Amino acid sequence: MERKSNTKAVTAIMLVFLAMGFGDAAGQLVSIIEEAFHVSPFMASLVSFSGMIMFGVLSVPMGVQQSKIGKKKMLIVGLLLFLMGAILPIIAFNFVIILVAVLLMGAGATILQVSGNPILRDVASPEKYSSNLSFAQSIKAIGTLSTSLIIALVGVSLMQYGWFSLPSVETGETINIGFRILFPIFAVVLFITLLFVMIFVPNVNKKVVTKPTTLSQCLKALGNPYILMMFLAIFFYCGAEASMFNRIPSILIENNPEITPTMGNIVLIVALFVGRFLGGIALRYIKPKTFLFTTIAISILGNLMLFLPYNSITTWMSFILIGIGFANIFPLIFSMCIDRYPEKSNEISGLMTTAIVGAAFVPMLTGLAANANPKYAFFVTLGCLVYLTFVAIVNNKKQA
Repeated sequence: MERKSNTKAVTAIMLVFLAMGFGDAAGQLVSIIEEAFHVSPFMASLVSFSGMIMFGVLSVPMGVQQSKIGKKKMLIVGLLLFLMGAILPIIAFNFVIILVAVLLMGAGATILQVSGNPILRDVASPEKYSSNLSFAQSIKAIGTLSTSLIIALVGVSLMQYGWFSLPSVETGETINIGFRILFPIFAVVLFITLLFVMIFVPNVNKKVVTKPTTLSQCLKALGNPYILMMFLAIFFYCGAEASMFNRIPSILIENNPEITPTMGNIVLIVALFVGRFLGGIALRYIKPKTFLFTTIAISILGNLMLFLPYNSITTWMSFILIGIGFANIFPLIFSMCIDRYPEKSNEISGLMTTAIVGAAFVPMLTGLAANANPKYAFFVTLGCLVYLTFVAIVNNKKQA
């Protein structure tokens, strides 16, 4: 018999996924902070790194801790850390403060990923986990998109207000920090989400008595060939997605100087949102293994189109196909792995969230490839998609 969903708890978890989308702000702030604070590209990249490194450092330990205190308490811890990070730039604002804030926000986002993905299976129907996770990821995309839109819309328009400008110590010029408006918005949404989680999310761990997960169990889980394969799938997927966000804006700028990097990112994020929303519907009627093949095929088509000579129609179409194709790969891989080993949900959640660090390492390869030729970068992303195709074939055989 299919278990009914807890509507209020699901709503609270969807707000958690919205907050996760705010965690993507770090990558979007790199070029803006480089220009605003007149720091080197390397120093600006520390903003993104300080948030992303948390996925590698905290995911497995938090998965272990989660098995001891429960998913709800871990969600609260993650939201509190995220909220602290959002409040810091409201109180004071400089480059160091931003680094610390993003570090705290990255830590919070990591914990939300570790707890949010598996707890959705506890408060909603397990039979619809893949579909619900795709819907949740579409909500996450709204958080990411709202960040891009706020950055794009505020710009210099807020410089007239003293809170959004700073005098440069080196040049004496006024520094535009209109993007500071992000942090009070984040803080309000995070506070509301925290209240919803505390009030409406049940302490599901009390329903089933389980032995706490240990660090050695998490690492031992990687000895399972299937879990290792899915871990690498998340690693390469996240790396390919981050590479696309890094390289696609450069294609637009190179051929359309009037287009800003944010505009390119917005197209990708909108496509991701549409793809995840439609995926959530499709997965109610299509088996995950079949849908995984479909979404990877769309991604490969979009990737191959990037090798064509620049044409506004085919280029924009490739961006859309990539966004729609990439949209459901993460929730499909994550849910398929947990559905196969539900008793290892804490270990798997920690490991899969750790695998997000692929977004820090694979773009380094695409950057090196782009130094030789901008289009060579997409051979790296294509290689990632080839591996994902292999994963889809293996899953198809296992579930046949």
